[in-house]
Amino acid sequence: MTISEYFRTIKYFFEREWHFLLHTRRKLFYFILITPVILFTVLIGVFANPVIREIPIAVIDEDNSALSLELTSIIQASPYVNIIEKVPNMKVAEKLIRGGKIYGIVLIPEDFSKRALGYKGAEVVLYYNNELFIVGSLVNKGVFSAVKDYSDFHNKKYMMSHGVPAYDADFQVHPVNIGEKILFNPYLNYQYFFVFGLIPAAFQLFVICVVLYGVLYEERSRKYLDIIDMVNKAPFSYTFGKLLPYAVLFAFSGMFMLFVLFVYIKVPMVSGYWKIIIATMMYVYVSMAAGLFIAVILRPLAFSAAAVYAAPTFAYAGISFPQVAMPKYAYYLSEFFPLTHYHRVLVNEAIRGSAPYNSTGSEILYLFLLGTFVFAVSIIVIKLYSHIYLRRQV
Repeated sequence: MTISEYFRTIKYFFEREWHFLLHTRRKLFYFILITPVILFTVLIGVFANPVIREIPIAVIDEDNSALSLELTSIIQASPYVNIIEKVPNMKVAEKLIRGGKIYGIVLIPEDFSKRALGYKGAEVVLYYNNELFIVGSLVNKGVFSAVKDYSDFHNKKYMMSHGVPAYDADFQVHPVNIGEKILFNPYLNYQYFFVFGLIPAAFQLFVICVVLYGVLYEERSRKYLDIIDMVNKAPFSYTFGKLLPYAVLFAFSGMFMLFVLFVYIKVPMVSGYWKIIIATMMYVYVSMAAGLFIAVILRPLAFSAAAVYAAPTFAYAGISFPQVAMPKYAYYLSEFFPLTHYHRVLVNEAIRGSAPYNSTGSEILYLFLLGTFVFAVSIIVIKLYSHIYLRRQV
């Protein structure tokens, strides 16, 4: 075929697919437009409160002294925890924490004030639920910092009562201070942590499923037999022309995803947008390639295979568990998931800031090469299947 014939074939399949979307399967067209809005809205709603505050805990005050009440009020002043109940014993507290109503228990023993006033090392015990590790770490941080401030205040007060100047007392209480400089996400914003991964992961599954439906619906219908000869002669033109309308719609959906992330959620943008926009288009490209590959290779089990492929994407992207801590096989396997590379671009450009030593350029190139390879394999399979079918008809 000449170049002009290739372009005419691409145009034919492109217009044919638009007609399919706008007339034959109009519901699919509306589905492509509306689903990303619903999907992103639902995910945003889960993380409407981006910063975790006032985690419910309980206090068991066996001492019931002025000092224990003072400590309780200091713990309550922490922004991370909220004492919702003072319980009489551990049995009641255990029932609350097992029922998910509280995430921590502060036990003030009955000899607390006696040991504190006698400077014999009073102890406060914290039990906390670390099933949700971020919540558990925040409970620990809130109670620990409150108890430390309380202990430092009374140590300093004791030293000053024995004639130690305020400056010397403060130095003895804090001989070494740590200057904490949090570089990225200083407020422990849940949205930066999860939404950066969840929304692209859900978007990828959406793209794959739409491509699956678009390809498989036609192949299972009798209309596909009318064009199978053209498909055999020009599988690239067929693939390009058929998927181009979806690519246009997905590109708009991808831009809407960026609008949600950077305008609505207001994720900070340290660098510029252009690299993220290019990476988003490459992410759409490789996701469409994955959908086509699954459709032509695993026809009977395509949607199940898509679910199996997409399910571990979030875990392998290094969002909830760092890649460097993964076993070697898991680390190398994670490199084959597009979300891993797209998430790196988002983090590099938006949170950390573009720099000569980050991997943004190579990540974008990898997405393009991976998508191109998968598309090439899929087109070869399409060519092979159509050729075998035509030979059987002879």
